[in-house]
Amino acid sequence: MGHQAAAQQLRAATPEIIEAYRTALGRLGSPLVSREDIWRQCRHQAENIVSECAQALEAGEHAEPPGVREYSRLLGAHRVVQQVPVSESVRAAEVLWQSMQLAVGEAVGLVEAEQRHTAAQTVSTAFRAAAGSRLYQGIRGYEEAQRPSAPEAAAPDRGSDVSTDVTDAQVLDLLTLRERQILEAVRAGLTNRLIGRRFEISEATVKRHLHNAYRKLGAGSRVQALNKAFPGQG
Repeated sequence: MGHQAAAQQLRAATPEIIEAYRTALGRLGSPLVSREDIWRQCRHQAENIVSECAQALEAGEHAEPPGVREYSRLLGAHRVVQQVPVSESVRAAEVLWQSMQLAVGEAVGLVEAEQRHTAAQTVSTAFRAAAGSRLYQGIRGYEEAQRPSAPEAAAPDRGSDVSTDVTDAQVLDLLTLRERQILEAVRAGLTNRLIGRRFEISEATVKRHLHNAYRKLGAGSRVQALNKAFPGQG
């Protein structure tokens, strides 16, 4: 009963959270609140993230609704047209989390005392997964929208394509099981700290595995590594 009441409390606090979120973004001069159409999209994402956190609080684990990745990817591409830097979405995620703190604290306070720490961790993990998934897809969409189209007259070199595919497959085979597991966790939106807790290893070890995976994949960032490790899997 406590978890259900907590989830209901968090859902009921959504309007206050969104208002605090918009106010904080305004103080930062964020372009996400500069136009009503941009803010409407931003608010939609924020409301759904809060909803997923409430659902996780009730069910004990996070579940991503269908269509989230596709929408976030399209929204990321649209940010290019709107001339909103992708860094704004990253900053906005942290602003939203800060704006939720009071409401989350009040909601978790309705849970039995011995379960409050676990409930708080559940909400935190759900937020990172929900926001992380949206950020990853949004960044992909943003980068794809900025990428220049290949000239139509240029015919593809099939021999070259086959060679590249084989090389990518060979590189992926070099990844250890732990490196793949950590990349899967990154794709789910977990931070290095949460990944460390999941696999009971230190953050330094997580970073070492990621560094090794980046080197093997020839990637310079998380987004590039995920694109190479999980091509076409969004």
